[in-house]
Amino acid sequence: MRATGIVRRMDDLGRVVIPKEIRRTMKISEGTPLEIFIDKDGGIIFRKYSPIGELSESAQRMSECVSALCGAGVAVADRDRIVASAGIPKKDLLDKPVSKQLEELMRKKTPFVSSGEDTVLAADGGLRTANAAFPILSEGDICGMFMLIKDEKAHPGEPEENLRLAKLAAAFLGRETTD
Repeated sequence: MRATGIVRRMDDLGRVVIPKEIRRTMKISEGTPLEIFIDKDGGIIFRKYSPIGELSESAQRMSECVSALCGAGVAVADRDRIVASAGIPKKDLLDKPVSKQLEELMRKKTPFVSSGEDTVLAADGGLRTANAAFPILSEGDICGMFMLIKDEKAHPGEPEENLRLAKLAAAFLGRETTD
């Protein structure tokens, strides 16, 4: 754990303000869920909560199933990073931060389906793009995205059955976060 050198006082309602610089750096905005931990030395630790990150094993198994059925690469992202992928080399996307394009889709809770040549960059600094991305919603809140990754050798776009599978996977993962 590294010190920031910033000290804040708690108000009479028990609130502490997280400085703007830290919120910006950590991509914490209004409504971002935070998990609270107490370490062995009595310190209080805040960590961004990721319901999809908690389900990374399920997300990985779902990715593998959909990839096998579609014959295409797939990836699952929480709000910050790619947490699961299948059908593509793991090093291409796994644990990389999501792209600005994907962040914007999540902010709007908007699905994306390529009309042919347009795609969405999956991860910052990555080369992999998505032909389709579907929001993973839990009780109306965005938790992440389920993506069909573009195969450079395949025809542009995605077959309708692949899109239905990806929508189903996103809906399933969203339901799993509430159980």
